[in-house]
Amino acid sequence: MSAAFDRDALLDAFDRIGRAAVEAGTKLQIAVYGGSALMLASNFRFATEDVDIAEIGQQWPAWLSTAVRQIAEENNWSDAWLNDAVTFHLSHLARADRDLTAFGTFPRRQEKVGLCVFVPTARYMLALKLKALRISSFEKGQQDMTDVAHLLKALQLTEVEPAIAIFAEFFPVSAADADKQRFVLRHLLSGATTVDAPHYPRSDR
Repeated sequence: MSAAFDRDALLDAFDRIGRAAVEAGTKLQIAVYGGSALMLASNFRFATEDVDIAEIGQQWPAWLSTAVRQIAEENNWSDAWLNDAVTFHLSHLARADRDLTAFGTFPRRQEKVGLCVFVPTARYMLALKLKALRISSFEKGQQDMTDVAHLLKALQLTEVEPAIAIFAEFFPVSAADADKQRFVLRHLLSGATTVDAPHYPRSDR
């Protein structure tokens, strides 16, 4: 069984990838999504089992495949701990200059940069989480709803329709039939889920 990992372990892995990029004489930029992005850039997610990144846009270079494989082997992580399967679920209306925010560069505390990491803005992250709601799965559904509750609080949203409007900005077709999302939002905004001073995004590393 593959091991889950926390924020510190992921930051260390990004340092490894950053150093490998520097040694290869290149620089890699990635956008991180899902629970891994929340773990990196919020104060309300603490562990994950994989890292969802947008498609790099080319075949992975040998240095990256090697670094990712070595990190997996040394930490007992899944071989697919860094993967771009999430690309299919992203919004084609999202713009990198508006809907992604810089998280940090790696390796940390070194002059040369090999890896630049971006995460979605809180608005885009909320839209992604609303689209991906899994209320039929108890454990994952509870986590999805908790994430949405924290993002609503971070965005200071107190009503259903403004949240649906953000959803529609990125996924207009899905938002046209958003009964499930409205049901969940009404439940969360009624105070059913307690949240305590969520912050997203954060950049301290």
